Amino acid sequence: MHGGCTINWGCVLFVWITNCLAALAVSALLVVVLKRVSHACSLVDYPDRRKLHDGVVPLCGGIAIFAAFAMVMLVQGSAPLLALNFWAGLLITIIVGVIDDRNELSAIKRLAAQFVAAIILVNPLSGSTIVTGIALPPALLSISFPLLTVVAILFVVGLINSWNMIDGIDGLAGGSAAVALFWLAVVAGWKGAGELVLPIVVLLAAVSGFLAFNMRSPWLARAKIFLGDAGSTTLGAAIAYLVIRLSTNTHIAFSVLLWVVAIPVIDTLSLIVRRLYAGRSPLAADRSHLHHLLLDRSISPRTTTNIILAASALCGGIGCFGIIIEASNYLMTVALLIPLALHSAFVFLTSDTGTDWVQQSRSVAVAQLNPMPPAPMRAEIGLSHTSQPPSANSNTGMFSDAV
Repeated sequence: MHGGCTINWGCVLFVWITNCLAALAVSALLVVVLKRVSHACSLVDYPDRRKLHDGVVPLCGGIAIFAAFAMVMLVQGSAPLLALNFWAGLLITIIVGVIDDRNELSAIKRLAAQFVAAIILVNPLSGSTIVTGIALPPALLSISFPLLTVVAILFVVGLINSWNMIDGIDGLAGGSAAVALFWLAVVAGWKGAGELVLPIVVLLAAVSGFLAFNMRSPWLARAKIFLGDAGSTTLGAAIAYLVIRLSTNTHIAFSVLLWVVAIPVIDTLSLIVRRLYAGRSPLAADRSHLHHLLLDRSISPRTTTNIILAASALCGGIGCFGIIIEASNYLMTVALLIPLALHSAFVFLTSDTGTDWVQQSRSVAVAQLNPMPPAPMRAEIGLSHTSQPPSANSNTGMFSDAV
């Protein structure tokens, strides 16, 4: 331990608290400083059809978070708790993110850089990989290591993009990271992985310093600074690394730890499937994310963020509780279908596809109850944004207004 302290909880808590306070203060200070130079560095975000924020907003939040995190870990001599490949992978991710924030990179270039960073973070040469906790089929046992290594690499790339995709509303990406880091810290502490608890709580504190300027509250009407692609992608990379490292060090089933990041992962998978089904690129930008669907229901940005963070906290809590009571890995893995089903149902009922299906079902019901053909439903009226009066010979039917 630091300073020659005897290994006891009093000393451990003192180290955690002082490091967290330092990270919180440094992160907040860097946010204030970087906001002043963001325009000169061309690290600002302008509103457009998809980005519906007010005015020009600095994109230096991610730089502030990870600069504060690295400074505290290095000054306190705690950097060796994380392997060199962790720092190298994060450095590549944040540099690519900054370049993308300044001059938008193509999806192929971003994806290629993310795979390089993911391979470095997973480090196949280490000889260790994620723990399944579930017996693999005999045919896969001989290739289990390369197979699980590929799964780990894909997970890192996936989580990088998941955090980037949910960064579409004030406080959501940073808040989701804070929730995930909190539960990872609890799990690491419960499993005795003290070498991971300190980095996790320091990063959590650095994120909290940023959230003071990004999450809406009674004292903050709107975000004063954004994470930027550099921040959101690097948060995804860091959390992915910590999940893999926690699985490896404590032999927790990787699928059980997915509960901690369930909401971002499920939303991203759902979005990719919908985009592919529509014949579009899975990396194409749109307004079909979970937070967009909630906003389109006339829910305020602040409430939308709180709803998603509450769902993330609940999923993380379920995963943590399952780990504490040593629930069956099979049960915890299969139970992931529950948030997946709930998310899918919500997306279906609130998306255009779901609305069309419901209205078509209503049309069938009307046709069965009324011998006269029903009037066009409002969804069709909405296509031209104009309403046309029925002709003098038309019979609208008994349920024509019940939509």
